[in-house]
Amino acid sequence: KFSGGFGFFMNEFWADKSKFRFWLFQGAFCATGATIVSGAMAERTQLKGFALYTCLMTSFIYPIVVYWGWSGSGFLYYHDDAGESKSVVGPAFIDFAGSGLVHLTGGVGALCGAIIV
Repeated sequence: KFSGGFGFFMNEFWADKSKFRFWLFQGAFCATGATIVSGAMAERTQLKGFALYTCLMTSFIYPIVVYWGWSGSGFLYYHDDAGESKSVVGPAFIDFAGSGLVHLTGGVGALCGAIIV
């Protein structure tokens, strides 16, 4: 799977209220990735350009990257004969408190933004 298959646009969130809490928690991580980009592009872009870049990153790029790393069933995973999810590249990715993927996404976004500007 490339980007998952459930929870788009808060689908079925009213059935289980704990999904709102998880969404808010993940939103804080997403906003952190966006602030890394803002530090690299500060005073080099207009506000509307930065807003467009941040919307693109937080709406499409960040959710796909963290799905690949945190879901256990992302792009580089397959199911073996026993039905268990296995990684193509070896042991599963372990990300302490989410810092690896958040900073990876923000750092690569910042690098791309700085190169473009």
